[in-house]
Amino acid sequence: MRNNLHFFGSSLAVISALSLLTVQVLAAGEPGEYLKYQEPQPTTSSWLVTGGYVISLIVTFLLVLGLAYFTSRFFAHKMAGPGGFGSGKIHATLALGPNRAIYVVEIAGKFMVLGVTEHNITLLQDITSQADIDQLNAVKNSGLPSEQFDTVFHRQLVLLKQMPKKFPAVFGSDTHEINEKEHENDNRKR
Repeated sequence: MRNNLHFFGSSLAVISALSLLTVQVLAAGEPGEYLKYQEPQPTTSSWLVTGGYVISLIVTFLLVLGLAYFTSRFFAHKMAGPGGFGSGKIHATLALGPNRAIYVVEIAGKFMVLGVTEHNITLLQDITSQADIDQLNAVKNSGLPSEQFDTVFHRQLVLLKQMPKKFPAVFGSDTHEINEKEHENDNRKR
């Protein structure tokens, strides 16, 4: 047994010495060649490979878009179901100032008046009267008459034209010349 260990240890020492000598001989065989700078070789790629790469990028992009679309639809249906977040409706809003408002909401068939601030939501009142609930549903179903686009556009255009008069420091000294040109244009239209 002892002879076997002695033989194994000596053969291991001989193999280690030979491997070290081999590495040193290989490194010394090419003096200075392994650190010599070589120009990188340009890669050759065909239009077919480039086109395939572009097509794979487009397919991957479309796959990600499709997965995002179907995931969002899936979660929208899950949230809109009974007991989900999508079952609430806002029937009326009254703004009281910056980041402060009163909302009349319906959640799961229950009507509530909520006071909302930047940091807090407070239940102000539960609406339990059937007459009040019918009135809220009637307003929701009838809808308020919407204004025509041209009326809203004209009103906003008039307000925009009045801005230089309200804030002359912002619009500078050119506002007087612009107002004269607008007055001339209005006179021509008449």
